[in-house]
Amino acid sequence: MAASENDEKNVLQNRSRPRVPVDYPASFTGDDVSGRGTVTNLTLAGGEIESAVQLSLGARLSLHVQPPSARPSIVIALAIVRWKEEDRYGLEFVRFEGDAKDQLRDMLNQ
Repeated sequence: MAASENDEKNVLQNRSRPRVPVDYPASFTGDDVSGRGTVTNLTLAGGEIESAVQLSLGARLSLHVQPPSARPSIVIALAIVRWKEEDRYGLEFVRFEGDAKDQLRDMLNQ
C-alpha cells in the first residue's frame, strides 16, 4: 500500500473515534478573533464548540477548555476550524501544550 493510502486510512480512522459528549466552558483566541464558548463533544483528535462569536473555516485558534471540578484546563495550542453550522464549529486539534494531550486522553478514558 502506498504511503498516501496509509495516510488516508489513518485520517479516516481518526475521524471514526467515538465522540464523548461534554459541557465544558472554553475560551479561544486567534489571529483576528477571541471569545468564549461551550465545548459539546470531544475526541483526542478534535471536538465541537458552540459560540456566538463567528469563526471562519480554516481559522487557527488557541483553545483553553475547562473541565469540571478541580482539573486543570486543557490547552490546545493549535486548533483549526474544519466545519461550521450556525453557531457550532468542528475543530481539529493539531498541537497541544505541555501534557494537555495526556490530560485529555485520561479524561476521555474515564
